[in-house]
Amino acid sequence: MIAKSGLVRRILLFLFSHRTLALLRWDLHFLSIRLNNLILQKDRRLLKNIADGERPAFLNLGSGPRGLKDGNWINVDGYADTNVQHLMDFARSWPFPDNCFDGIFCEHVFEHFDFEQGQKVLRESLRVLQPGRAIRIIVPDGEKILRSYCENASELSAHRETETGRAMEAVNSYFRQGYEHQFIYDSELLRHQLAAAGFDRITRVGFAKGNASSAIILDDARYEWESLYIEAVKPLPDGGTRG
Repeated sequence: MIAKSGLVRRILLFLFSHRTLALLRWDLHFLSIRLNNLILQKDRRLLKNIADGERPAFLNLGSGPRGLKDGNWINVDGYADTNVQHLMDFARSWPFPDNCFDGIFCEHVFEHFDFEQGQKVLRESLRVLQPGRAIRIIVPDGEKILRSYCENASELSAHRETETGRAMEAVNSYFRQGYEHQFIYDSELLRHQLAAAGFDRITRVGFAKGNASSAIILDDARYEWESLYIEAVKPLPDGGTRG
């Protein structure tokens, strides 16, 4: 069986590039998720869980292995992992009703979408948030990565393990990561994306610190050095503020 799979891989690599195969693998994976959710009516069951669940309700967007086993949280991801309750394709319409969450936490997920897909993710985030509530979004800090390369390359290399140990490979790893990373942000550009999606009160915050609900601060200390932390709020219909 192993020899057969190795032969199939060699044939595919003869016909296609690594990049094409990676993209095709992801497309097929998320197609299977959408079909599985449709056929088994998993979206409907998810909506019932949200309707019957505890309040306030929070969304862990791309929870991965850090999904919370907590009645106030809905953990979603594109891949099965610890406490992930629902698999979904974030770049498509989400199965949640409008104004159903009191907060969203999204850590080192947003960089996996290109610029256009990222705007769709933010617009869906805005739609499902209650007015006056916030999203906390954490991504690799493009400005810090590039500044570190220019000013303190050894520090950059120390924080990002690479095959060669060279700082420029670390830069490429952050910006590419085996075709997984599609777009890297600095504070200015991420603020622009959030504002374009309809968010306001967009604020740069720090690791384990924020202006919104403390409930959505789930920051992983492993990402502290390299990360950009931003909170943004869905406006109230009357333009006021909400505590």
